[in-house]
Amino acid sequence: MTDKTKIILMYAGTAVLAVALIGTFTWLRVAQENREKSAIEKRLAIDVGRAEKVEMARLEKDLTATNQAGEEVSISQLKDKVWVATQFFAECPNCAARNGDHLVDLYKRYQDNPDFQMVCVSVDPETDDVERLQEYAVNLGADISNWWFLTGDRETLHHYMEEEMKFLSVRERTNEDDIAREGRFAHDMGVAVFGKGLVMREKKDLLWAREQSPELYEHFEQQLTSAIDKALAE
Repeated sequence: MTDKTKIILMYAGTAVLAVALIGTFTWLRVAQENREKSAIEKRLAIDVGRAEKVEMARLEKDLTATNQAGEEVSISQLKDKVWVATQFFAECPNCAARNGDHLVDLYKRYQDNPDFQMVCVSVDPETDDVERLQEYAVNLGADISNWWFLTGDRETLHHYMEEEMKFLSVRERTNEDDIAREGRFAHDMGVAVFGKGLVMREKKDLLWAREQSPELYEHFEQQLTSAIDKALAE
């Protein structure tokens, strides 16, 4: 076999290998897209046929914390209201996107209803003092009468949100690149709707839904507003 033939065979083998790798990567990408599509379709179908009134969790214990005006308030004060609850911290870039868009939209839609309230509980209360919370609330156009931003003892707040409100556990990041990009704390970005009697009626992650597809975001948004409307009508 001549050197020229060897070179031709070598290049031919390389080309075949490259085609095989491209084919493999394409198959993996399509498979992943199909899995994601399937997951979205399952989420879209998750509420089909369920009962009109759903109880996901009921708050049995109370929580006292400090709002953006420096006042002590308790969750039990909301027992006769319909209220939206979220976790946040002031330096969280994801919270800025969610709160400045999704939550403000919900607030504007229901703020004139005296039976409606919004509550954002800080996962970083050592940093989110009253002064910072007050500035944050002003920037969002939140009225103290119907939108609380709460701070307090970190362990108490975390325990209540995880054990009573059934939010996912808060995790503190250690990688500096992750902190710079996502903020110091990884936490539940869900928006929970509580009806009268401190009963959770719905919980959706609008920020995640928007990243997936417009259809999923619209579906989640409709589920939240539907839960609020039904609870207010009771």
